[in-house]
Amino acid sequence: MKKVALLFAVASFVLSGCKKSNSEPKSDPAGPKIVEMKDSLGWCWERLCPEDLQLASYTVETDTAIKLEFYGWAIDKDRRFELQMPTEGSYRRVLMEYKMCAWNEGCSDWDMVTEIWVKNPADGEWYELQRAITPYGRSFKAGWEKNFYMDVTHLLPILMQQQTAEFKIYYGGFDASATRAHAVKLKFYFFEGENQYGKPIYSAKVYDSFTSGNNGYRAWAYGIDTASIEDDKRLGFREIQLPPGTKKALLRVCITGHGQELTTSEETQGHPYQGYFPGRTFPVRNPAEFDKNWYTVVYNGEEMPERGFIWERNSGNYSQAGNCKYDRAGWGPGKPANTHYWWLNEIPADGRITLDLNLDEYVSNCTAPNAAYVANYYVMADIFAFE
Repeated sequence: MKKVALLFAVASFVLSGCKKSNSEPKSDPAGPKIVEMKDSLGWCWERLCPEDLQLASYTVETDTAIKLEFYGWAIDKDRRFELQMPTEGSYRRVLMEYKMCAWNEGCSDWDMVTEIWVKNPADGEWYELQRAITPYGRSFKAGWEKNFYMDVTHLLPILMQQQTAEFKIYYGGFDASATRAHAVKLKFYFFEGENQYGKPIYSAKVYDSFTSGNNGYRAWAYGIDTASIEDDKRLGFREIQLPPGTKKALLRVCITGHGQELTTSEETQGHPYQGYFPGRTFPVRNPAEFDKNWYTVVYNGEEMPERGFIWERNSGNYSQAGNCKYDRAGWGPGKPANTHYWWLNEIPADGRITLDLNLDEYVSNCTAPNAAYVANYYVMADIFAFE
């Protein structure tokens, strides 16, 4: 079968001025790479915003800061809000300002998962707008805030399908109080011009642990033989029919590791010691939160030589009240989550493609996906097609 070029594109997609690559690409001994692997955080610090925001032709923002608190485990408990989007016009780029901030007297204490989605009225699906981890906020008082900017141009058709766009938020923590909580504000900047990726013609979900999680926390447990993360119902084989005329497609992947199988019987209150990686020669590092991990992309039945690196180096993170400097699996306290953008070029003429993502094999000593201390991954992947 003819090899196809699967590009993990940063130069044209990711905001200029982002932090340097976290990737650890491996060379292709057979010759020139068919995959260009570069890592992308997909966001920039405030001071590195790549656009003059004053030149935006349309802006919309949340009226106030949204208090982040535990809304409930069920999907229908997520906090919802609406924003008025443009329904006409041509835009080359859409930036989103993600403002982490304090509610009332200051921030909550802990680094918790925040997930924000936007609803596509065409198919009824919710697409992840941004995942972020709150900071260790004990030392942050009233008025604290930090801005991040990210390119969300791939979501432009969804944002503009109807004037009132619907959003929802999940917050995975119980640390909010009547006087202190984490909060978030969003603002969108639309810049006129021709869409930088071409004419968008299709979007679809590929993987989504948030609606099919098996550990009780909207995530997929890792290493459980009876509930493998590689099953087709989870991170397995997918067949996708792209529309005729598709010239390229963007696969957007966000995987963050959470939980960890601890290392001593005293710490785990009788829970067995950590499991093992059959294919590794180096020690286990408390999967999944503190374990360097990779995933391979199998595209149209062929494993690509470059891998996605699920890791985030936090040595340059800003000062917080807790352990914000430790490297973690795809995320850092007080920052948006690491997101990978894979460009699929040379789409087959009939538009039929297959995808499969494979994590490093892990064998856990836990026997159930909701066992105490089980390692798990939050996974979201979507595909967007362009003429």
